[in-house]
Amino acid sequence: MTYRVIALLFLLVFYGIYFIKMLLQRRKGIVTDQIAKGKVRDKGFYIELIMKIATMLVPLTEVLSIVLGVAMLPIMYRVIGMYFAFIGDIVFFASVYTMRDSWRAGVAADDEKERKLVTTGIYNYSRNPAFLGFDLVYAGILLMFFNPVLLAVSVFAMVMLHMQILREEEFLTSFFGNDYTEYKERTSRYAGMGKITVSKALLYIYFVLGIWSVLYFFTCLSYGGGFSLSWVWLWLLIAAFSFIRVWMLKSRIDGNEKIKIPKIFVWAYRILFIVFLTYFAITEVKIIGAMRARAKEDLDYIIVLGAGLHGTEPSNPYKARIERAAMYLDENEGTIVIASGGQGKFEQISEAECAKRKLTSKYGIDESRILLEEKSTDTEENLRYSLEVIGDPAASVGIVTNGFHELRALSIAKREGYENVSSVPARTLFPVGIHYVVREFFGMTEFYIKNF
Repeated sequence: MTYRVIALLFLLVFYGIYFIKMLLQRRKGIVTDQIAKGKVRDKGFYIELIMKIATMLVPLTEVLSIVLGVAMLPIMYRVIGMYFAFIGDIVFFASVYTMRDSWRAGVAADDEKERKLVTTGIYNYSRNPAFLGFDLVYAGILLMFFNPVLLAVSVFAMVMLHMQILREEEFLTSFFGNDYTEYKERTSRYAGMGKITVSKALLYIYFVLGIWSVLYFFTCLSYGGGFSLSWVWLWLLIAAFSFIRVWMLKSRIDGNEKIKIPKIFVWAYRILFIVFLTYFAITEVKIIGAMRARAKEDLDYIIVLGAGLHGTEPSNPYKARIERAAMYLDENEGTIVIASGGQGKFEQISEAECAKRKLTSKYGIDESRILLEEKSTDTEENLRYSLEVIGDPAASVGIVTNGFHELRALSIAKREGYENVSSVPARTLFPVGIHYVVREFFGMTEFYIKNF
């Protein structure tokens, strides 16, 4: 229901902007809707007519998909869809606002005497921001409520919008002449600042990263328990860094650099940045590789690492670990499970006791197969004290933790003396899972430093 309300709100805002603008212009005697209103029945007329039909079909199909709740993609796609639709609303509003009374829907060939070429504001970065807004909202709702019918209708509408863009470009070139030609050379059709260069490419990458980081920060707050989610501020830090780089690159492109940084520092930064990115990529590949590991069969023991409680109930990451442990125990009847984790300050029972209760009552695991370790307060203690319970470093042991945490857990286990340890990864919950995977990079870095 939440996603339905959010999607309908995006549509309400988008079309509200459209019709409110149309109403305001009508009060001034301006005919806004010029789509397929021309007297000449040429190719352009039929392009506009088909586009009009397509853009009427899309919202009808979108609303129907939302009401029916059709959604064939995982949750992360829904979240990204919200990003697209949100940005689409902003882009469309900015385009309509910047155009003021010059804004029209369709080629307004009959009243162009008063038309001025608008190249400021958002039009300095996109020749067709209104169409871009349409496409972003279409893509957003499609990702949120994906189904084949909506896909076909949305793609058809996007194609017709693109054809309309080509038609309008021909008209504007003939009407404004060199002014529009020069404008085309410095501003991209959908988004960008003309011909691509290395500096512009970097600017686009940093800009997208900055926008993503801000939106993902709020996503983490919404899905990850608010500001209690550790390291959530990291995304604001990434956003700040990205936007500073955007400003610096934009100044360089425009030739307005106020501070000239010595080349030796520029190259030092570049080298260090490349080294950091390489190390980050290698570490993340290892983390993701451990996430995807296939559990070995018939292990002597599996250890379920604690992950926090809400009173007596497991946190969402802990639920995933307990569920994975139960699945493994059902498939491997000779395996013993060690539920590991002490009682935190705001927890009513130990994490180990919680796991035992869930495994027995919810999943039907025999209590005789469950051993408890209730002293630990972190991963290192989980594994150290669990090895004391096992009593045999050579025993085959699987570590049950969320996939993003497996690499570090395995690394700690080997350091603690486990001789035959392997991964039994539980689900990494998305969309916050991206945060966990990135955050784990710093956890692995800390581990490497401590054990260097």
